[in-house]
Amino acid sequence: MAIRALKKELNQMDKTEIIKLILEMYKKIPDAKDYLDIFTTGDIQELAEKYKKDIEKYVYPSGREMNLRETEARKIIRTVRKMNITELNIELELHYVSCCLEIIEDFGYWDEKYYMAMETMFYSAVNGINKMGIEEKYLERIKTLSDKASDFGIELQY
Repeated sequence: MAIRALKKELNQMDKTEIIKLILEMYKKIPDAKDYLDIFTTGDIQELAEKYKKDIEKYVYPSGREMNLRETEARKIIRTVRKMNITELNIELELHYVSCCLEIIEDFGYWDEKYYMAMETMFYSAVNGINKMGIEEKYLERIKTLSDKASDFGIELQY
């Protein structure tokens, strides 16, 4: 259904029906629940921690073959970006970069695509930080990641 058609349908509903619809979405659609929780409370910490655990699960190697599945972690971040909550995106993107740097440090992992994905994620976070004007809040964290990356010959400049 197109946005225009949805808007038309919603305009025809009364307030009680819309509330009932939102409550059903809240109960049945996890992403809608997450979005509405942030929308109503403004607190991203609990949700950020949940997604950080999911990201770690995919970034860190698993199994006997030490398989890296960081593409799955990036999918999580892309999905969360659709919520359009910039600070949540920043938290997850910086966490992803931090996890990737730990993999490089612990396992000496080298892959150009891996590095490029990590750089893209870093600069996406930096752009979000600049967009929100919260440079001071993230300055130390950005500096730490940048310094750690430079130890491995990766340039993450802020």
